[in-house]
Amino acid sequence: MGKRIEEMSRRELLKIFGISVGAVIADPAAWPRNVQAQSKKITPRGTARNVIVVQNCGAMSQWETWDFRPTKYTDTFPGKDLDVQKVNADFQISKTLFPQYEKWAPKASIVRTLWENSLVHFTGMYHSQAGRAFNPAILREVPAYGSIVAMELENQRKASDTFPTFMSVDLWNTRCPQIGSGMLHPKYSGLDLNTSTVFESFGGADAKAETDLSRRWEVLNRMAEVSPSGSGDGLGGKAEEYSAHYQYAYKILMDPRFKKVLNVTDEEKQRYGVDKDKGVCKLGLAMLLARNVLASDAGTRFMWVSNAYNGNAGGNDNHDNIYGRGALAPRGFLMPIYDSAPRLDAALGSLIEDLSKMPGKESGKTMLDETMVVVLHEFGRNPDFNLNNGRDHWGPVYSDVFIGGGVKPGRVIGKTEGGKPVDIGWGYKQQPMKDHVTATVYSALGIDYSKKIEKTPSGRAYEYQQTAPLGGPAFIPLTDIAELFV
Repeated sequence: MGKRIEEMSRRELLKIFGISVGAVIADPAAWPRNVQAQSKKITPRGTARNVIVVQNCGAMSQWETWDFRPTKYTDTFPGKDLDVQKVNADFQISKTLFPQYEKWAPKASIVRTLWENSLVHFTGMYHSQAGRAFNPAILREVPAYGSIVAMELENQRKASDTFPTFMSVDLWNTRCPQIGSGMLHPKYSGLDLNTSTVFESFGGADAKAETDLSRRWEVLNRMAEVSPSGSGDGLGGKAEEYSAHYQYAYKILMDPRFKKVLNVTDEEKQRYGVDKDKGVCKLGLAMLLARNVLASDAGTRFMWVSNAYNGNAGGNDNHDNIYGRGALAPRGFLMPIYDSAPRLDAALGSLIEDLSKMPGKESGKTMLDETMVVVLHEFGRNPDFNLNNGRDHWGPVYSDVFIGGGVKPGRVIGKTEGGKPVDIGWGYKQQPMKDHVTATVYSALGIDYSKKIEKTPSGRAYEYQQTAPLGGPAFIPLTDIAELFV
């Protein structure tokens, strides 16, 4: 007899559809009630219809990229060929590393004084995805903040919407895969597309893909029939969650708009850098999927794109030979900055260029006007080289990038020197954190980030943006990063 659904591994489930779903709390009685605002002073900005978050896995060094400045490492070996260009008075960039920077850099704003306490990839990625620091005591009930977005925007969905509000790409292949919807209803957990399989499985121009899907769906239903009863109506517990998700997924995959999402030309692949990408997960394909999913107008409003490369911590984890070339170049899970930066540049630059040319929902606006793109990181990297000509993890300052969706271009928030903040760059004495990046996304989408859920499985109120987390800083200001918008 085949495995029961609840016994199948994540990898086996991925093979069924080329998509995956996150974990949830199965008991409907645990789904939260009583969502309230904490502050009457919060007015969400509502500047964006959509958000694309690009998770730049591995923590790309800000000193070669977003907070570049000449140093002993760039003026002499090994970085003397960086061809430094001036984007604005506070932003320099290497044309060698970012040859297409003119497509995106003039439109970007950067927050340079972000702070992260945890210097472990898993917890840093978790903090990014959950919008709050890792807390094992309430781990199962905490949703990805994309799930909060999905819940908040549920009442804006149309009858024709078949795609979930929250979708992701290649999150399955990161150090911290999907968190899921936690205590929220399973329908908010989102679907994750796998760029290494989804095009092959469902991107064909003939009927083969639909035939394969129907066959796999039939197999899945047969497995459900032979599974022992768990709760009195066939499948119980975790199996019920999977069954609900795959019913949802089947409807999506049979929507002709999904095939259009997977219709990517060779010219587009070349422009987005797919032809030069050696990773299992192709960043250019992930960006193309994000663009196409939003353009389909089939219900998705929040896209999470993981720059996963070959998995593990990500291709940017440059502890060794960050400028390595030839025999000295990192291999396997890692890339030197000479490869990782142009790879990101091609995909990001082409995405921003395309969004700026595509019409938005509102007359006179482009997709970029209506879509905020955020490039985020787990933490930063040490301003000094280690003995292996690499940069180790660094929490005192790191940078994230914001483009479109109401963000004012050309802003550089915060100043650093020697790997420390010398001007935090906003109206609080505390440095901004991932929690504030999350609040900024909420605010741009018109969501009140001061809300909290009173009724939770643990009995602890769940704040959309925490202000006094257990085991964290004594106080986190309740705010978005206003300086990006005003």
